[in-house]
Parts: sequence; C-alpha cells; structure tokens
Amino acid sequence: MKKVLGKLFFIILIVSLFQPKAATAQDSTQNTKLRFSLITCDAGDDLYSIWGHTAIRVVDSINNTDIVYNYGSFDFNTPNFIAKFMKGNLRYFISADNYSNFLYEYQYYGRDVHEQVLKLTAIEKQKWYAQLQTNMMPGNRFYLYNFITDNCTTRIKDGLFTHAAINNYSIGINSFREEVVSAPYKNGLGWVGLGIDLLLGSVADQSPNLNQEAFLPALLYKKIALNPHIILASNDIKYNTKTIERGWIPINQLIVLLLIYIFVASWNTLTTQRIARVIDISLLFVFGIGGCLVLYMSQYSMHTACHENYNLIWLHPLYLIAIPTYFISKKWTGYLGWIFFASTVVLMFANHWIPQHFSKSVIAVMILGLFLQTRLIKTGSLAKYK
Repeated sequence: MKKVLGKLFFIILIVSLFQPKAATAQDSTQNTKLRFSLITCDAGDDLYSIWGHTAIRVVDSINNTDIVYNYGSFDFNTPNFIAKFMKGNLRYFISADNYSNFLYEYQYYGRDVHEQVLKLTAIEKQKWYAQLQTNMMPGNRFYLYNFITDNCTTRIKDGLFTHAAINNYSIGINSFREEVVSAPYKNGLGWVGLGIDLLLGSVADQSPNLNQEAFLPALLYKKIALNPHIILASNDIKYNTKTIERGWIPINQLIVLLLIYIFVASWNTLTTQRIARVIDISLLFVFGIGGCLVLYMSQYSMHTACHENYNLIWLHPLYLIAIPTYFISKKWTGYLGWIFFASTVVLMFANHWIPQHFSKSVIAVMILGLFLQTRLIKTGSLAKYK
C-alpha cells in the first residue's frame, strides 16, 4: 500500500510540475502566431490628411484575422465639429477594421501605403496586443487630440517604444514647427502652411527630445528604419498616380501684392486711390480676422502648440476697430496706425531675443502690414492739415 501511494504521489507531482509549463508553452506558441506591422500612409488631398497617417496591423494566423488599429478616427457628425476642433476638445478614438477594407480606402484616394513588419518577442506581442484590446473597450477608446503630443502617430509610437527594444536614434528634428508647417508646402497648400505658421506659438519652436521627435507618420517610419534589427520585412504599396501642382509659394504672391499696393498708393489718380482704399479695407479685415484667430488659439484653445504666440503683438483684432474709424475719423485712424506700426517695429527689432521663429513668408506679411500702417498714419496726418 505504501508503494502504491508513493507511486501515486510521484505521478501527481510530475503532472503538477509539467502542466503550467505546457500551458505557458501553448500561450507562447499562440502569441508567436501574431504578426505586428507599422503602417505608414502618404498624404492625402484633405486638410486633415496632408501629414499622412499611421496605423498598426495585427495578423493572427491562428484565428485567421487581419486587423488594422487606427488611433486617428473622428466623427464629422459630432455636434459643433469645427468649434470643438478649434477649441481642442474634439474627441478622437481608436477604431479597428479589416486590412483589405483599410487598403481599399487608400487605393480609392490614391495614397501610397508603406508596411514595416516588426520583429517582436512573444511577450512583447502579448503585452501590446493586450493593450490594444484594452484601448478598444468603450470606456478607453476616446482621447483629446493634440497634433504634436497626442495623435495617431504618437499613440502607436508610445506603444512601440513601450513594448519593443528600440534603439532611440535621433532623426535630426529641429522643431515641431518646421515639420508641421513643411507638410502643407510639400503638398501644394502653401497658404495653408502660412496660416498654420501664423497660428503656431513659441511652444512649437521647442526642439523635441528623442521620445518626442517621431510625432508624425513619416518621422516614425524614418525612426523605425534606423532599427533594422526589429524589421522582418518592408513592403510598399503604390497607389499614387497624381502630380502635385505647387505653383507660386505665398511669399512670391505677397511680394507681388505689396508691389501693386505701393504702386496704386503712390500714383495719385482717382482710380488708383480708390483701388488703394479698397486694399486698405480688405487688409484691415483680413488682419483683424486673422488676429481674432491668433488670439483665440493662443489664449483660449487647448492646442498647446498655439500657446505663447508672439504674432499677437502685430496681428490682433484691433484692426477691425480701424475699419469704422477709417470712414468716421481720420484722426483716430492715424492714432491706430501709430499703435500698430510701433508694435510691429518693436517685434521685428526684438526678433533675435524672442523664442519664436518667424519664417520669410510671415515676415513678408509683417512688411505688408507695415505699409498698411503707414497708410493709416498718413490718413491721420492729412486730417491735421485740413
């Protein structure tokens, strides 16, 4: 009886020791059947797509699924969509779709897709896959979008840096502004680039650290390309057959406008003076509306990249006040002209000490503003002689 009990105890002990290991081995085998790929999509025609897109693809060969997880989803039907986007409280969310459906959309819009198949361990795959499933839960799906610190690319970048052994090599990014503004110019939307340049504050001129610099799709793609040890394969799917029409860049058009403005303002005929006054009013309106946007985005929005915007010194809503005074009081028009002129000149002279970069196009707009301001001052001077 003792021998029988001893053998039985020995068998139970052996089974108990090997069962957890067998289960662990099974789990490990399951997770090695997962394949993770970084998906980088080229720019599209719509404003929100000109910086490209990043997604993560997970292929499960056991369950025969091929899913793309996308952190850049939003709902155009959200009430007050534009107001919420400007404010920075528009809720973005993670979504998932079949890979073939995902590709079909980019084929339809003619946008190239680049895949980098990642070499991850079973544990890394398990942890990242679990995080994706947690993010897909209704209470976790939504987040407040920030276009330099929390977007479709940074969410995947953070997951990749957390769950994979990345050598964090620098890709040489000077500032957030440089990368954000250059994309519209490269895609033939120079005026959009200039508008964004004006709205970005000094916060955007900070140099990103190694963990921050891959904040846009092409930058993350480049960062991963510097880590060949985690890339199993690369695949480029070409859909783009379009040629980008760049045309004139804003600075050239601004120079032409300035020359026309100077010409009609200097030629003392009834027709040219009327044209000059039309340009005066048009610029006062455009600068005033632009100033309202700069004020709102820098002081009231949640878009941190627009905060601390020194453009507000010369581009402000007070231009709108100058429109009625232009017709009512030449004296007050002159006073406003001097205020606007002094603030613009002070900013231009202090440019070296201000922690904000002003591009050539922005400076061209400032010079256009200076000429407008001298026109207002001249209007006030004429009132004195009358």
